[in-house]
Amino acid sequence: MRCAAIVFLTVGSLFAVPASAEPGLDQILAEIRRGEAAREAALRETVYTAEARVVEWKDSTRRAAKRENLSVRRVYTRVPDLFHEEYLSMTIDGRRLSEAEIEGELAKQRRGGRGRGGQGRFESPFRAEAADLYEFRLLGETTLEGRPVLRIGFAPREPDAGRFEGTLLVSAADYQPLHVQMAPSMLPGILEEFAMSIRFAEIGGYRLPAYLFMEMRIRVNILVTLADRTLSIEDHYSDYRLNPGLPDELFAQTGRSRDSGGSRR
Repeated sequence: MRCAAIVFLTVGSLFAVPASAEPGLDQILAEIRRGEAAREAALRETVYTAEARVVEWKDSTRRAAKRENLSVRRVYTRVPDLFHEEYLSMTIDGRRLSEAEIEGELAKQRRGGRGRGGQGRFESPFRAEAADLYEFRLLGETTLEGRPVLRIGFAPREPDAGRFEGTLLVSAADYQPLHVQMAPSMLPGILEEFAMSIRFAEIGGYRLPAYLFMEMRIRVNILVTLADRTLSIEDHYSDYRLNPGLPDELFAQTGRSRDSGGSRR
């Protein structure tokens, strides 16, 4: 599931034990993959509201904010990769922007490579197709909001900027995901820091993202430091509609692009 026009966590001895040595792990992984497959097969389209808070900090200590952007947008998706979003409102440092100003802000973000495409979307390590790419370990039980949950550690067999390592919490009742914390197994490009967590909620019988939090530090050095930005991003998802039957025209402009779809007209 995507939250920004984009998408979507070392390891050492933690993952040294093969999955088959952990009692019950194979069954748990099979149930997680079954749930992933069922969701992918059933949900062809989604519509949801995303409320975002993006903070750019003055420095990497994250003690003082340099700029705060609050926005509400309506997001439309269709598998495999169609995406459209409409900004309903945007406020920067307490000032509400007009529609024209929202368009200008989005254009500025795209020029600076800061479009929201793909945020919150990633290739899940728990899909059946990824089984041979990752190692897993059952880390024990804990509780989440008073409910018993199981902790599963995961990491790619070969570090890669597009693959994540981290910990997934699944319900001890049905083995479906509740919360994941992760980071790239190898930081890509200009990223000096990147971490992401996603909370899931049951929507229409499926576990879908309800909250996403990301922290990142982007640093560009060519002889001297050209850019050094520290960001925190929160996204809350609500008002889901599943398979609503969206018109093709909705995706006519954005198509497979991960750019923003503009503000609401």
